[in-house]
Amino acid sequence: MSVTQLSVFIANEPGRLAAVTRILGDAGVNIRGYSIADTADYGILRLLVDQEETAREALRSNGFTVHESQVILAAVPDQPGGFAAVLEALSALKLNVEYTYATANSLIAFGVDQRERAEEALAVQGVRLLSNDDLRTL
Repeated sequence: MSVTQLSVFIANEPGRLAAVTRILGDAGVNIRGYSIADTADYGILRLLVDQEETAREALRSNGFTVHESQVILAAVPDQPGGFAAVLEALSALKLNVEYTYATANSLIAFGVDQRERAEEALAVQGVRLLSNDDLRTL
């Protein structure tokens, strides 16, 4: 089970992040999680939203480049060592975590090199994985 992540390429200049969030707000899209990686010239905004199709179309129609991918959204135990246990389960299978970012309610998004194997490993550990439908109802 995975969720759709939208990656938006934005110029690293004043007002561009505000423009993306305003476009999404005006389209009725709620941001459920995000991460920003930047360079001197541009940034990549990773988004989890409640309406991925609406968000993608709104951003593209306003000139933004949007890439869609699948990530794991896991309900990591909210306790000391909870995050470590999840990462250790993936590491034990030699799965590479390429990036991760936290969202609300101890939900953590994982970009991994072998998503299906990682999903199986986390399910065996009893980690609840969320779907796009779950994102809509958070």
